[in-house]
Amino acid sequence: MDTKQALKTYLKHIEKIKAYYLVLSTTNFDRLTIAPKMGNAYRNKMLSIIGGEVYELETDKNYIDAVLFLSNQDLDEELKREIELAKKSLEIILKFTKEEIMEFQLASMEGNDAWYKAKMENNYALFEKQLKKLIELSKKIANKRNPKIKRPYDLLLDDYEEGMNIKKYDEFFKLIKKELIPLIKKINKKQGYIDDSFLYKYYPSEKQAIFMKEVMNYINFDSSWGYMGLTEHPFTNAISRNDVRVTTNYDEHNISSAIYSIIHECGHGFYEHQVNSKYDKYLFLRNMSSGMHESQSRFFENYLGRRKSFFKNIYPKLQELFPENLANVSLDAFIKAVNVSKCSLIRTDADELTYPIHILIRYELEKDIFANKVDLDKLDKIWDEKYYKYLGIKADKVSDGILQDIHWSDASFGYFPTYALGSAIGAQLIHQMEKDLDVDKLLENNKFNVITKYLKDNVQKYGALYDFNTILKKATGEEFNPNYYIEYLKKKYSKLYNIK
Repeated sequence: MDTKQALKTYLKHIEKIKAYYLVLSTTNFDRLTIAPKMGNAYRNKMLSIIGGEVYELETDKNYIDAVLFLSNQDLDEELKREIELAKKSLEIILKFTKEEIMEFQLASMEGNDAWYKAKMENNYALFEKQLKKLIELSKKIANKRNPKIKRPYDLLLDDYEEGMNIKKYDEFFKLIKKELIPLIKKINKKQGYIDDSFLYKYYPSEKQAIFMKEVMNYINFDSSWGYMGLTEHPFTNAISRNDVRVTTNYDEHNISSAIYSIIHECGHGFYEHQVNSKYDKYLFLRNMSSGMHESQSRFFENYLGRRKSFFKNIYPKLQELFPENLANVSLDAFIKAVNVSKCSLIRTDADELTYPIHILIRYELEKDIFANKVDLDKLDKIWDEKYYKYLGIKADKVSDGILQDIHWSDASFGYFPTYALGSAIGAQLIHQMEKDLDVDKLLENNKFNVITKYLKDNVQKYGALYDFNTILKKATGEEFNPNYYIEYLKKKYSKLYNIK
């Protein structure tokens, strides 16, 4: 075998693999949005069979030989990275049988179905058994991947953010607790200082949908490559670089919920769409940094979307749609309201300052779960205790507690910390961007395309070519530094609440 032959074999195989991924990805989007619930059992079984066929392709002898051969050749940067990630994936999958892979995929889909039903009926018992099964399967898988590992959770953290582990996240969250919790406590004593009551009046979903289109037009989320649907828990699904699907959910008594949900998901969408087109032939895009991904969504949502300049041109449309609620609310008052900080239950609706505490709670729970330090029979109660410990509140119903997030229902253990990591990365990126661009002037003058081009050129074009630290260094001149995040939050909220 020579390099040319091995590469031909490799590319032929991954083209087939990508074809299956397209089917799985498209069907998964339908499953979570428009597919009839009564079709779940049949659909889940068929999708697990397709997953088994992908396993056959990924463990084909010719494919394995090609990957191993290419891993020892002198390749260009992009192909070297592709083969490096392919080999890493291969080393994992070869430790499992086809039946084990299918079992896990089926359990994940059944877990999602059980979660949805439990949340809709506000009944944790309907999900508890399936959650325990997913936890045990995840522990079993981690142990099979590395029987000697002392902390299996390290494997899961690295899966979602290459190079991250418990030690690094512990240091990060220690800083979060030390620097932000005292400020949160001070602001808690000033509740009512800013009026945000008008955000929670009645906002019919059909009118909200009209404004969402206004927002998407403003940020140039183009229907030629992007689509928006509805789901219980908002997410983004990139079928391909030019088929990016985002979702939202309307809360008719919280106008900011869907607004910031869709801005957030469009941040993910632009990242997927703006990766260099020459990488379309590779698989490594499936390994894009989760932290960098979340940095782009949180960047859109917070570092851009909560500015006065972002709303200057579109706020009149919001007032026009809801005159009974907003006619007498100035833009300045609206912007203060959408930046209010208060201890609340729902992570996706949390303000910037308390948001990392929501992630801290989930991180500590997951870390203890995989260290066997949690009584799984009391997991919902421990969740509530964590919320009371850190935020001084408890959920009146489980749908606002342990059932609020979708992530555990498909065994995405290890993903949550990347939300806080991404938020911190975003602070570092906006610090640099504001040196290079007049961000407010661009937003006020409908030049959002200049900002998205900047993000493409400095962050998004790389896709999974580099880890998040390498991309950060290229974009800002230094690797990850959480102090930008801390200083940003302390400065913003001290000023907003007039705290010395």
